[in-house]
Amino acid sequence: MHSVFKIFLILLFPLYGIGTQFLVLPVNAEELSLGNHPTILGIKSGNPALYSAPELHPDFSVSRGLWLGDVTLTHLSYAQVLKSKKIFHISAKYSGISDLEFRESVPQDDAFSTFSSYGILLKSGLSIQRENQKFGLSLSFISMGLYTDVSSGLGLNLGYALNLKNGFTFGATIKNLGKMSELSSGSPILPICVSGGLSKKITFNEYHNTLYGSADWNQVSDAVKVYLGNQFRWNQLSIMSGFSSSKNVVETSGGFGLQISRYQITYGIKFGSQNLGIPQTISFQFQLP
Repeated sequence: MHSVFKIFLILLFPLYGIGTQFLVLPVNAEELSLGNHPTILGIKSGNPALYSAPELHPDFSVSRGLWLGDVTLTHLSYAQVLKSKKIFHISAKYSGISDLEFRESVPQDDAFSTFSSYGILLKSGLSIQRENQKFGLSLSFISMGLYTDVSSGLGLNLGYALNLKNGFTFGATIKNLGKMSELSSGSPILPICVSGGLSKKITFNEYHNTLYGSADWNQVSDAVKVYLGNQFRWNQLSIMSGFSSSKNVVETSGGFGLQISRYQITYGIKFGSQNLGIPQTISFQFQLP
């Protein structure tokens, strides 16, 4: 194995999110703008308990974005109401980069070749409501590849939400419980993530505002990250902003959305103190017949 190949394994993966860390990258414009909050409701929720869809029409969403280091992100999501107010949801996520160069550890003019790295997530689950409580569970199939090596595995995601008085909602999730097969000389570690948070809805005439606050812990990075977000809605327009902080990293984000009949388009962008790039995502959501 060439030295540069080892460097990619150790350094490039945690930085750019092609390893199992791709599982915790924002999957849509709303999440990129507001942050990773377990109280966001809808087809683009990060909490398995808070998926939702219109009762008569399934919802479908597609997102396309660019992460740090020119890593591409693609996400598809589908949600449908079943009997007894259960919500069935299924989604697919792809993260990849294709122009990595294969070089020796000594300086050279031209690379031997280029290779790609990717991560694929297929996820399906149910959300169930019992009075003011919601429960969710989803199962994931995970596959990731680097050069000629491929690793796959299964993951379990759990979610809970509680509607409180005065517009408050509490949410909590545990994600990525599972195991991967061997990749090269060892098995990739899934980034088990535990998160909890509160949201507060404020309504004044036709204006609707939601404040979000949450924190999560990621096993791989072994760090706590704090998120703050705000979403303002007026008629068909939505304006979003967010702030997040972890050890040595501060990020700000923003975005907007426009709803026209059964169609919705959302754009999000994030700025970080690391100066490694500007992640951007655009999402389309619409109701199926």
